[in-house]
Amino acid sequence: MASLTRRATQQGFSIIEIAVTLVVLGMLLAAAVPSIGTWTRNAKLRNQAESLQSGLQQARNEAVRRNRPITFHMVNNSTTTLGNSCALSASGSSWVVSVRSPAGACGATPTNSSTDAADPLIVASHLGADGANGVSVSGLASDNTTATDSVTFDALGRPMTFSGSGDAHRNLRRITVNYASSQTDDRPLRVDITPAGMVRFCDTTITNTSDPRRCL
Repeated sequence: MASLTRRATQQGFSIIEIAVTLVVLGMLLAAAVPSIGTWTRNAKLRNQAESLQSGLQQARNEAVRRNRPITFHMVNNSTTTLGNSCALSASGSSWVVSVRSPAGACGATPTNSSTDAADPLIVASHLGADGANGVSVSGLASDNTTATDSVTFDALGRPMTFSGSGDAHRNLRRITVNYASSQTDDRPLRVDITPAGMVRFCDTTITNTSDPRRCL
């Protein structure tokens, strides 16, 4: 009996058992790969939306704290770091919170001073490629049509409205977050700024009116 037990123990797995195991494992991996890909794509959308929401909230908070207008700027950048090659853009996935326009000066050192004379008085900045590579964004005015890249919060934390033709780009109220080449399971997001200055992002695919993630 002891001899039979030793032979059974030493036998191990047969070639057929190993082959069957590998086939099953391959099937499981094949089923999981599309789900992982979908999760990754939607995670990037969420990362971008959360980054934009964070930047907008920081601009609003700093405007109240410093008791002066502070602006959130959408910018694009031609390098892998946010430097002085940046430009204001309604499709820029990077952002800068500052007192004055950061165009051509996004690499300036941030300052906590409200009286510093050096332009553009950057409060904070973020490179859009961080955690959201490949995601497309679009800044819009309240009409949901006019391309805009900036919003200025006043000392009470409310978004200011600019009427001059040269300032129309400063009336940012909504940012869409999606992919230029969409897929069926993508969940595009949207970041909204209310007239009172509140900032929230929502899921554009949700239609259930009782779901708090739904876009209003």
